[in-house]
Amino acid sequence: MKIIQMNLDDFGIYHNVMWNPPERGLIVIHGRNESGKTTLMKYVRSMFFGYLRGEWKGCFGHMDIRRENGREYRIYRNEKESYIADGDMLIHEEPAALWWHDLERTTYDKIFAVGLEDLQGFKILSNESVRSHFFSIESGVRMGVTSRDLQRLMGELFVASPQGKKPINMLLSAQHDVDLQIDRLAYDEEEFAALQGEENGTHEEERKVRLEIEEYKQQLERTAMPITAWNVYKRGQEARRYMQELADVAQFPADGAQRFTELEDKITLYDEQIRELKRNRSEASGFKDEWNHWFAAAAQIEELHEQLPQWRQDCAKLAENADSDRDRQLDKNRATRQLREWLDGAVPTAVDWESGLTVAMNLEQQTRGEEKWRAAKPTLPDTAQVPAINEPVRTKTQWQELGKNLASAQEILLERKKTAELLAWVQAEPEQHAYGFAALAVLCVTAAVALCYAATVYALAVIYAGVAAAFAGAGAFFYKYRQATTRKSKRSLALEADMERINKKLDTFAKNYGLTSCGGDDNETWQHGLESLRKEYLDWQTRSTRESWEREQQDMYQAMYTKWSREGAAWAERIGKIRGEWQAWQQQSGFIRLQAERLTEAKTIWEQWQRLDREEKAWEAERAVLEQRVGRIADKGEQLFREISIKKALTPAAMEDVYKEWQHIQVQAEVAKEQERQRKEEQVRLDALEKEKQIRLDRQQEVLRQANCHSAGEFRNKVLQYRRFCQYKEVYEQSEAHIRLIAKSPKNFSALQRELKTRNLKDWQDEQAAYEERIAACERKLAAIAERRGSVVERLSAMAKSDTGEKLLQKKQALRADLDRDVDDWLTYLYAQYMLREAQSYYERVRQPVVIRKAGEYLSLMTGGRYTLQATFDGRQLFAVDGMQRRIPEKQWSSGLGDQIYLAVRVSLAVAFSHQIEPMPLILDDILVRFDEERQKEALRFLADMGKEEQIFLFTCSEETRRLAEVVRGELAGETDTVHVFEISKGTIQAAAE
Repeated sequence: MKIIQMNLDDFGIYHNVMWNPPERGLIVIHGRNESGKTTLMKYVRSMFFGYLRGEWKGCFGHMDIRRENGREYRIYRNEKESYIADGDMLIHEEPAALWWHDLERTTYDKIFAVGLEDLQGFKILSNESVRSHFFSIESGVRMGVTSRDLQRLMGELFVASPQGKKPINMLLSAQHDVDLQIDRLAYDEEEFAALQGEENGTHEEERKVRLEIEEYKQQLERTAMPITAWNVYKRGQEARRYMQELADVAQFPADGAQRFTELEDKITLYDEQIRELKRNRSEASGFKDEWNHWFAAAAQIEELHEQLPQWRQDCAKLAENADSDRDRQLDKNRATRQLREWLDGAVPTAVDWESGLTVAMNLEQQTRGEEKWRAAKPTLPDTAQVPAINEPVRTKTQWQELGKNLASAQEILLERKKTAELLAWVQAEPEQHAYGFAALAVLCVTAAVALCYAATVYALAVIYAGVAAAFAGAGAFFYKYRQATTRKSKRSLALEADMERINKKLDTFAKNYGLTSCGGDDNETWQHGLESLRKEYLDWQTRSTRESWEREQQDMYQAMYTKWSREGAAWAERIGKIRGEWQAWQQQSGFIRLQAERLTEAKTIWEQWQRLDREEKAWEAERAVLEQRVGRIADKGEQLFREISIKKALTPAAMEDVYKEWQHIQVQAEVAKEQERQRKEEQVRLDALEKEKQIRLDRQQEVLRQANCHSAGEFRNKVLQYRRFCQYKEVYEQSEAHIRLIAKSPKNFSALQRELKTRNLKDWQDEQAAYEERIAACERKLAAIAERRGSVVERLSAMAKSDTGEKLLQKKQALRADLDRDVDDWLTYLYAQYMLREAQSYYERVRQPVVIRKAGEYLSLMTGGRYTLQATFDGRQLFAVDGMQRRIPEKQWSSGLGDQIYLAVRVSLAVAFSHQIEPMPLILDDILVRFDEERQKEALRFLADMGKEEQIFLFTCSEETRRLAEVVRGELAGETDTVHVFEISKGTIQAAAE
């Protein structure tokens, strides 16, 4: 597992810091005190295992890691919130439980985080958490966890304290209370006391029988040990017998077979190389005598080859320009004929073409201007004849009044149409009848007459008032009747009057404008009449506008023609002046027949004639030089061909073939020289191989003498026998170790060895069967005692004055059963823990040498091969072995050597842990301060080499360590992923300048 990115969003003095550490190599992080080194180490531990209790407040960050399988994860720790991001999936589980087999923070610190005070050497292997995680390889990574679980389960059942609150402690306390309660119950009956005594006696008998069972079980266990170890013992004894048979090869050199095989392989390799060299050797020389003439003329060949491109270029130029010269003459003659068209004499050598071009351009511009002037002569536009129209003759004022009255007439027609529609609607409305009002009026008159009669008869004043009221009501009802009958006739009359007024207006309009056919009430006829008037009005407007436009056009034409005439006189004057300038230029240049529009053509032909004339003169001079140079080269070439006996005609191609032949001769001569040199070298190498072969043969004979063998076949036979001897020895040692594990202690091991030698399997099996029978008999006794105690308890319960005693006895029995169950569980856990410890002790002895052997290799690398490590068989003592194979105990180590050994052990242990769980970053905190300069450089080289596979962080505040790291980086400059140096300062991480 590698850290690929650290994000310290808010962690101590770090705020919004992101750092991508290298995945390989030694990462040296230098900083002064209080610069943030310890905080950064704390951040790494916190990302892996979470924040410590009470230290999570204000801490935010996340870390990106890449595991061994290449998958990348991001670990988030934001105060109490923590989770792992796998792409879009979130995992709410701790990394240690998910990936590292419940690795604890303290165990990680003891293995992968090393400080100066942590260089405690070999004693780290005695740490319980380290042993439980590491030395449980053979029985799985759960051995340490199981041991801790057993310890926890035992603690959950019982604690060695009177105030303990665990189940066994509580049951013992409750049983003691019940016994006290039973004792306080007073019984006078002697029988009850006797029964109680008998019950207690049964408990004593049961205890004795159980002790007897335990003793038999121990004997049975002791008997089971030799039975278990018998097959292992027989296998070991058989291996020992074979070892004794092969005792004559016990002193055979351990590395003799390897040395003999290596020497034999070397001799075979030398034989093959000698045969290959002899087969490839060549005796004849490849140098020819006729090559000497060529080497004598080497300078001439090289000189002519250097001049060959110039020779070819000159010949090609002469050939090419011969044709070009003919073409040039033809072009020049053609240009001369064209120029004579405009000339009277020879072609002039100098002409002022700039002045001519200026005059010609002016003449052309003026001529074009005159043409434009002529084209711009103004013309009088044709006036269209307006056809005559038979219409009334009106003045302009009358036509304008007609336009206004047309709109008024249109509005009057609309008003007449609306009035006519309303009149038709009123006339079509049905008449309203007022018969109700008439009846009421008649009724009121009748009542008035009756009241008048009554007043006359009875002479009452009130009756006169009623008469008056009756007549008033009759009058009101009559008025309503009249109003309803006359309302319709008034509205109709008003609308008819409006229609008459509108028609009078229309008649007046028709009379004024001659609309005789529009009389009456036909609105459509009136619309046609108005349309004809409107058309006459529009025609008048059009004629009036056209006449005004024609008058304006006549005035404009007269002004334009006057202006055009004046411009024509000015153009004629300018053109006459410019024509005089053109004729003067013609006389000066000699082109007396040249037209101005062909001036550009004449200039182009004249310039072409001048160019051809210059080229002709230049070529004549150059051709003389080329012919002279080609002649000199040809003379040298003919002399060379005679010296080297070449019969070909001298040409550039022939010279090129000669030079190629010369190059081939040079190559062949060099090959001949190289072959001669190789022959000499091969002879030297052949002699060296023969010598080396003889040395290996002498060494092989020395190995045969050491092994007391006279031939290679006899030696190989002894090698096979020695390998069988080693195999039997390994089987014997494994059987001894297995028997030690079964015996559990050195004392038991000695006794077990004696019994295995003196007795046989059948005796132990018979003894085991006898003990099993005795245990079965004791079990039957226990059943009988329990049955008897049950009857006694029943009798006691029946004799009790109340059920209190019975309940106490039942409670006591229940407590006793629970206590027996919990005690059995506690003893089981204790025995299992003892067995695990014994097994772990055995695995320690087997596995520890692997760590020490790897640490020895690391120490040899760190000290340049001066020291390595050895450990005793039980792994309890460690020795440093120097180059003279002297074993130096731990007490005689110097502080520097001790720190190197302790560092090698810690690194070896970390690597072994990585193989068991997963490779993790190694954090080293100022571990080199007690090393001298040379030892620091050796340690840095070693850590840089380790960093090619592991990710190693070295934190230091020492300027010396930083400087030496840069020195080592310079020494390893040709390699990759060696040493990376970073600076920490006030919460920032920067790469150190190289």
